[in-house]
Amino acid sequence: MTNLIRFTPMRELERLFEDDFGFASRINSPQVNLYETDNEVVAEVSVPGMDPKKVNVEIENNVLHLRGEEQQVNEDKGKDYYRKEIRSGMFARSIALPAEVDADKVRATYEKGILKIEMPKSERAKPKKVTVDIKS
Repeated sequence: MTNLIRFTPMRELERLFEDDFGFASRINSPQVNLYETDNEVVAEVSVPGMDPKKVNVEIENNVLHLRGEEQQVNEDKGKDYYRKEIRSGMFARSIALPAEVDADKVRATYEKGILKIEMPKSERAKPKKVTVDIKS
């Protein structure tokens, strides 16, 4: 069973401007999976072939900023390319986070082309369990 989400034109317009002006910013940017657990927000960034040390990760005002440069591929002028899809050059991407995070405790790891950024939620953003007393 799927959940239906009400279409709201203003929300769709807002989405265009959430990540560095939406679609246009993602043309030369890495793909990102962003999800949330009870204790953290996690971003998985696809950067195969990139030196992860050349990816700048910053969090400011609860926005994740990613900047970097993809490897330049030497183009052989003597080849008659039918298709040329290997990207290169600079990229920048900003993504609003779904919860407030503690920027001082962010961790990043790199494995098999995926840069995983784990951002612990601030204490204010973590869910609180409340015990309900039942009186009879």
